[in-house]
Amino acid sequence: MGYQLGDLGRTFRDQMYNVLTGGDGSVPPAKSSFITWCMPGLPYQEADFAFAAQGIGTGATAAEDKLLLQQAYNFSSLIDFIPDVTSAYSSGRQDGVWRNASGARLSEIYGQILKFSKVVDDRLTDDQKAKLDRFRGLLRVTRTVKDIVTEQEKQVTEDSPMLKAYKACMQAYVTAALSYNNKRIAAQAAVGESGKQAVADWAANAQLYSMQVAAAMDDWTSSGYRNEVEEINAYIDQTTEKSMLLWKRNLERFYEEANTNALGPGQSFYYTSVVPGDFATSNGWTGYSMYHQMVDSHSHYETTSWSAGGGLNFGLWSTNAGVTTNSQDYSENFQVDDFSMSFEMAQVQVVRPWFYPEFLENRGWDLRKGQGWNYDQMPSDGGNPPQGRFIGYPLQALFIRNLTIHSASLARALQTHQSSVSVNASVGWGPFSVKGSYSHSESDQHFHSENDGATITVPGMQIIGFVNHLLDKTPNLLDGLDPDQLV
Repeated sequence: MGYQLGDLGRTFRDQMYNVLTGGDGSVPPAKSSFITWCMPGLPYQEADFAFAAQGIGTGATAAEDKLLLQQAYNFSSLIDFIPDVTSAYSSGRQDGVWRNASGARLSEIYGQILKFSKVVDDRLTDDQKAKLDRFRGLLRVTRTVKDIVTEQEKQVTEDSPMLKAYKACMQAYVTAALSYNNKRIAAQAAVGESGKQAVADWAANAQLYSMQVAAAMDDWTSSGYRNEVEEINAYIDQTTEKSMLLWKRNLERFYEEANTNALGPGQSFYYTSVVPGDFATSNGWTGYSMYHQMVDSHSHYETTSWSAGGGLNFGLWSTNAGVTTNSQDYSENFQVDDFSMSFEMAQVQVVRPWFYPEFLENRGWDLRKGQGWNYDQMPSDGGNPPQGRFIGYPLQALFIRNLTIHSASLARALQTHQSSVSVNASVGWGPFSVKGSYSHSESDQHFHSENDGATITVPGMQIIGFVNHLLDKTPNLLDGLDPDQLV
């Protein structure tokens, strides 16, 4: 019996959606999340994230400082996009972000929202102002750094030690939940001889996996200041619905101070990193496997057309000079006789110290067309699917490494397809790159798969998608507030 590439891809997509954003009684499903798949996947080396583990400006020499700064610029520019619920994160959009040319930047639209928003300003008492300042000081700290490009000192605001602990423990919980969901879905979808191990593992160890999730949640609460941070945010949200003016001014200052000069002419960026910073070299990766019999099993999960990441084609494709072309000979309808796939994955938290989504979700502000905000659409209409200039933001990046595909028919098809495209083209299936590259100002980096006619092996790691947080209607002025009283 043959299996179509499209059916295999949809089975993978539905499973991953439920692994990454689904849940059960032990792991509640994520709210307001959707996945943007990459096409092509974005290759990285472990060394590319030295900046995340060390921080910028921490090198032993000027050359090391420059390298860390360049790495930070590369990643911050790449992740500076607003997700689209209707399409994959395609080659053309990726190139646009890298080149600082086309496409809407998250940092730019967020800056415009801050600049042109009108906010409520009922006067706060001195005690309320003092408490707000103290709470904000518990979440963010300001320090003086030296800009290695201009050699001028500047103030930057970053997460406080308490907030860093909160995010680190939250990431540990995400990792435990990822492992739990992966084991659960693998057992539910298991069929035949290949599925015996997944069923046996779940039967014997489900309680242990659940205990790991519970322990991570407890650690987040006890060591990660979970309750304290959420209480602080709740107080800030409640209080600033009366007066957001001072809060907005602080957010504008944090945003302006975060603008960092890179090494190239005219290059600047808003620093963005990941938690944990050393994920690339850590052991906290989760194994995943899928095989063709799963297409026949009752493993389909109901998802909306946009929640599962629309626009992703699961035929063979190639991309060159920012243009992605789907193969007509090896489209989603192409059949393979055998198929199994495995890789390791890590769901990594994206951290932007200058970005405050709490402001976007607050109901004490508004935007007015023609008064600075000159777009046809508001940030988000809160629809299903939503429309607008800022419908959500990338919250987590999904990295995979050591991809292996066992399929003689797909291996032969891939060999034929690769021989028909440019030597500089990236080639892949779905969100997976099996031959690709990415470029930045100081070097080009490439990777290639190994294909022995039966097995495709792709060493190294790549980003295959992003888990995004979906905003409700934005702005969404609180009922009873008079728009004419906003300042």
